Amino acid sequence: MKKRLAALIKIAGTLGLAQIDLDTATEFLFHQEYGLCFDTIVTQMDENNIHIDVSTYEAISEVAKALKINAEDYSYIKDLIIN
Repeated sequence: MKKRLAALIKIAGTLGLAQIDLDTATEFLFHQEYGLCFDTIVTQMDENNIHIDVSTYEAISEVAKALKINAEDYSYIKDLIIN
């Protein structure tokens, strides 16, 4: 799980998520607060209107499934998908 979330943090950084948000997510990851790490990434990407592609959404979805997070809890991120 740690590797998947670290990869998601890296993707978010590449897409332009602010360093403070990346640091917060990384801190949660370090303390094994995986749900908070995931929530920080997804929420901040949404709040900052960071566009994603389908493969990024799929990565988000896979991490969510592994964390047993319901799809409706993060489905709002679909609005950020660009073609």
